[in-house]
Amino acid sequence: MIDTSAMPGLGFGLMRLPEKDGVIDHEEVCRMVDACMEAGMNYFDTAYVYHSGLSEVEAGEALVKRYKREDFMLATKLPAWELRTKEDRDRIFNEQLERAKVEYFDFYLLHSIENGNIDTYERLDCFNWGLKKKEEGRIRHFGFSFHGDPELLERVLDEHPETEFVQIQLNYADWNNPVVRSGLLYEILRERNIPMIIMEPVKGGTLARLKPELEDRLRALKPDASIASWALRYAASMPGIMTVLSGMSDLTQVRDNINTFTAFEPLSEKERAVIGEVTGIMLDIKQIGCTACRYCCDGCPAGISIPDVFRVINTMTLYNEDFRPRTFYKGLVSSGNGRAADCVACGQCERVCPQHLPVISLLKEAAAKLDN
Repeated sequence: MIDTSAMPGLGFGLMRLPEKDGVIDHEEVCRMVDACMEAGMNYFDTAYVYHSGLSEVEAGEALVKRYKREDFMLATKLPAWELRTKEDRDRIFNEQLERAKVEYFDFYLLHSIENGNIDTYERLDCFNWGLKKKEEGRIRHFGFSFHGDPELLERVLDEHPETEFVQIQLNYADWNNPVVRSGLLYEILRERNIPMIIMEPVKGGTLARLKPELEDRLRALKPDASIASWALRYAASMPGIMTVLSGMSDLTQVRDNINTFTAFEPLSEKERAVIGEVTGIMLDIKQIGCTACRYCCDGCPAGISIPDVFRVINTMTLYNEDFRPRTFYKGLVSSGNGRAADCVACGQCERVCPQHLPVISLLKEAAAKLDN
């Protein structure tokens, strides 16, 4: 049983860590970790694949080596797409323990359960394997992150009542999203009284910066609040939420988010109404629903920084701006990343995309705009 009262409102997602000269900026990460620990925000979330495997290593260096083990909670995940045999479960798990320099994980998740990988987790008996690791004391709490449809979620929960918690994507833009369906996922978990951890509350940074006229609507009610804080408060105001993760990339973001969760204020009815207005207007503008998780990047044979390409296209669409996005894209290519036109349509990106985006066709459209 999870003591939800011991969980901090804000969790540090170690998936978008700051980099300097192409490597994780360890000193900045240490400052970010220190700020979180000082504020009592002591939940840290990493994964086997984040930063090409270096996120778990950085967790060991910036957190585990510098703080008492009992003073923080560390979560990581087992990825289906790295599993071929049952032996791979222990191989990966032992590598994670070594990377993070720990003897156990407080929270351990089957990573990104969806319709395309549930058979792998079932075929390799990963749920029972996780329970065994819990019995051995190597895992304190066992659950999964989820990117499938509501029907699959109900099926998995019916077949695995041992599930202690579930991590879902939830934000005001995705509540009624026909692909993500955050609202339905939330309602299923709430009805079963299963504690939730929230990922992508700011939708990969998309909800941290809106069109000026939309930001003006929010600032009219809370002039001093950051735009990102509205998205965080939206998620954290809901019953049944244990922790809201934020994939923070610099100390400024950390401090702003800590400020949001210090003396936390749930959304008022008036604030919810304004968010509803903003959402309605925002969703009328067609965007690529990329959250910059970067799962697509590691195996790309053309070396395309796919989330950054989509960020360029979204910026051009949302702000009717051309010069700066194109300049950013040119810099991206000149620094060694592949062009959108270099896509070879291998499909590995689409197989791992939690948002189920048609990446190949989107890159083809981006190439027509950016590479001609």
